[in-house]
Amino acid sequence: MELKAIFLDIDNTLLDFDAAAQQSMEESFHKFGLSFHPEMMSIFNEENDKIWQRIEKKELSIADLPHVRWQTILPKLGLQADGEAMEKEFKSRLHTSAVPVEGALEILSYLHEKYMLCAASNGPYRQQLNRLEKAGMLGYFTNCFVSEQMGVEKPSQKFFDGCFTELPGILPEETMMIGDSLTADMAGGRQAGMHTCWYDRKQKSASGALIPGMEYVDDTILDLLELKELL
Repeated sequence: MELKAIFLDIDNTLLDFDAAAQQSMEESFHKFGLSFHPEMMSIFNEENDKIWQRIEKKELSIADLPHVRWQTILPKLGLQADGEAMEKEFKSRLHTSAVPVEGALEILSYLHEKYMLCAASNGPYRQQLNRLEKAGMLGYFTNCFVSEQMGVEKPSQKFFDGCFTELPGILPEETMMIGDSLTADMAGGRQAGMHTCWYDRKQKSASGALIPGMEYVDDTILDLLELKELL
């Protein structure tokens, strides 16, 4: 069936969350008088990923982040600071970050000529829209579906049901979900009846090993510009 709409994840699909997080973390640490070293990012990413996995499983909500994120990460780094104050500062810095993933603007321009585009993201609504706008991406989207606004996170069926309520006349099988997360994007999209395309930005599939979640993937790309050949 011909595709009518393309859903795109935001963080680490269109915008480089890793780069934005490192910059925001370094600036926040400086304000709180803490020493920052780039190698700290591996611990941040590991613990932050665990927290978002718990959010996806509904064990936590986004509202829990101020009480969980830095209270978990700082002790792992051997540091002490007010976790809630750190989260407020970090989110403030992140709110204005807009580092495009390579090829993101070019592929949005290409897809916009052929399909209706929808952003589909877990995160704070105003933050995600502000980042898209600052990156020059917001104007490409007909709809921006963000979990804070939707009241539930990907991969919940309720998230995707809410999206299609706003898209009358478009069936899930007439859409594709593109994103970097096998759990939030690929599993959520497949279970909603969408076609799925995994942006394997870190080239995890190159090893040939069986990766949990790959069963939800219809297509895999290593570079966003590969979508020109696929779509």
